[in-house]
Amino acid sequence: MKILRLTTTYLFVLIPLFSIAQTNPFLKKYAGAYHRLNFGEETPTATTEKIVFTVDGKWSSSGFPINEEGIPSKVAVKKFGTWTASDKLIQVTGLEKDVTVVSEFWLESDVFMGTASFLEKVFVPNPAYLAKYAGSFHWLYYGHENERSDFSETISLKTDGKCTRSIPAFDDNGALTNKPILYQGTWKANDGVIRITINENGEDRMTQFLLRDGIFSDYKGNSLKKIVPPPPPGLYLTKYAGNYNMLAEGEAVTSKSDKYILNANGTGTWSFYTLDGQGTLSATPTVIKGNWKASEGLIQLYFTPEGGDGDHGGEMLTDFRFKDGAFRAEGVMLKKIMPTK
Repeated sequence: MKILRLTTTYLFVLIPLFSIAQTNPFLKKYAGAYHRLNFGEETPTATTEKIVFTVDGKWSSSGFPINEEGIPSKVAVKKFGTWTASDKLIQVTGLEKDVTVVSEFWLESDVFMGTASFLEKVFVPNPAYLAKYAGSFHWLYYGHENERSDFSETISLKTDGKCTRSIPAFDDNGALTNKPILYQGTWKANDGVIRITINENGEDRMTQFLLRDGIFSDYKGNSLKKIVPPPPPGLYLTKYAGNYNMLAEGEAVTSKSDKYILNANGTGTWSFYTLDGQGTLSATPTVIKGNWKASEGLIQLYFTPEGGDGDHGGEMLTDFRFKDGAFRAEGVMLKKIMPTK
């Protein structure tokens, strides 16, 4: 019977807790550990107050307050109280000098902002995301997202958690030098989060970037845009090399359709049949040697018959862009000749 009574008592204790969490889903959503920082503070330190919100509506915190001389307390100050939450709002109730105080923190750009301080969720890094997000990025300021150039700041994030921020330097005449200003730092990551700490002039400055719509951006609107290296030379020549018929839209392939043989080294031949005065196609084709270029989704042809501009009206077409399964340009398309089995 003792076991039964203990189990029943335990259930009576748990029922209110489950009831609270179920009736207010925001308690569960926002529960966790946070740093409480004063405005002007950017990076949590060992003395920063850490507050933990639990799903039963209670909170506790521990921190080392700093006095007017800037010296932190040697003994941790612990506080307790209750909290509640609604959409984008945390309300904290506690005692301040024996007076009950209710503080509100509103969610803005993933940070709960109060009147004099803010709550920033304690960051728990995951080393697996160092490998996933490592690379070189343009560090772009808000409003300048499309101005990536040699003048853009960059940052290199290494898989070992170290990073280097590079800021272009200019001489007295305003010309760009080949010796940028370098700042060293560290970085951590978790799913959809990059937190970078850079030491600037002896002071650590932390910036957190959250993944939104495929771009990492901070609460100020600054962003990290990954630097994608150019493809190796000849990549698209190899990818698009082959034999093609050139046809007008809707035209069927015949034995005398124009034919391009595009080699992976950028050379090729164009074979076509000419018309005589009676409108009859020649028995043998004319073969023109030429060159071609390629990039992602684009073939550029440079084949010009001697003494003419070709049979397509005006100058020869050069740029064919991939669309709907073929490379197309102004009513003409290149249809790849597939090898027969």
